[in-house]
This record gives sequence, structure tokens and C-alpha cells, in this order.
Amino acid sequence: MRSQRLLTMTVVTGLVLVAACSTPSSVTPSNVTFDVELIEVKGATDGLAPPETDPKTLSAGYGYTAPGDFNTDKPDQWQVGTYMYSPGAMSVIQGDMVTLRVFGVNGDEHAMFVRAPDGSTVVDAFTVNRGREVTVTFTADQSGHYKIVCSSHAPTMTADILSIPG
Repeated sequence: MRSQRLLTMTVVTGLVLVAACSTPSSVTPSNVTFDVELIEVKGATDGLAPPETDPKTLSAGYGYTAPGDFNTDKPDQWQVGTYMYSPGAMSVIQGDMVTLRVFGVNGDEHAMFVRAPDGSTVVDAFTVNRGREVTVTFTADQSGHYKIVCSSHAPTMTADILSIPG
């Protein structure tokens, strides 16, 4: 008797899950606005061995000030930094009109563009300078990952906008 109830509950739960997962979505695309800041994060240390490879050789988005150059009073101290978008990941519903209000906090200049999931450019090159806000808009008409790319600090300064089918 007990195993029969357990089997019945399992079958009912499975049917509910199948129905929920197969029901077509009725989400209506809308206007979505993201406030995106361009920031630089830095970290300094002493007592830890510096990296064997200068991070600046890996990406224009990385910074490095070597021991002795960072702080002449403390020759073991060194610093690293990186440019990044905040937030670095966002999501929208396919069909949403996406507005990005981009504000430059750090870095004198950021040359940017937005790439669609199929690799096409949906927002042509634009520049954001420190202390300035630039607004760009596009329609997320494809599902998948849109990329916000800073070509000034490539290849590491990127952000993702996931477009989910509606």
C-alpha cells in the first residue's frame, strides 16, 4: 500500500513537471535598462612572489607594477589591476529592447561595441571616457550571449548579456 502511494506520487510529480516544462512561455518582450560602470580593480601585496609573467603581456585589460617600481620604500611590494564591467553579466528576454547606460569610472578611454550571438555587431563602435555617460540601445532579437567588448582593454574586458527565448 505504501509503495503504491509512493509510485502514484512519483508519477503525478513527473506529469506536473512535464506539463510545466512543455507549456509555451507567454513572456512579452519589454524595455530593459542596465546601468553599467567601467571600473578598475587593483590589488597590492608584499611577501608574495610576483607573477613570473607580466600580466600586461596577457591583456591590455591587465595592469602590473613590479616590485621596486610600485613602492621604493618596500621593494617586495607589487601591484596588479584589471578593468571590468559592473555588472559583468545580465539577462534579458529575446525581443527585449535593451538600453545600456555606460559610465566611465576608471580608464581615460574605452572603445566599445556590442556583438550578437551570431557574431554580428548590433551596436557599432562608441567611446566612453572617464566621468562621462554614454547610452546605447539595441533589440535582443536573437537568443544566446550578447557580448559587450572594450577593444581598448581586450581580450579580457567583456560583459555578457544572456538573451533567453521568450
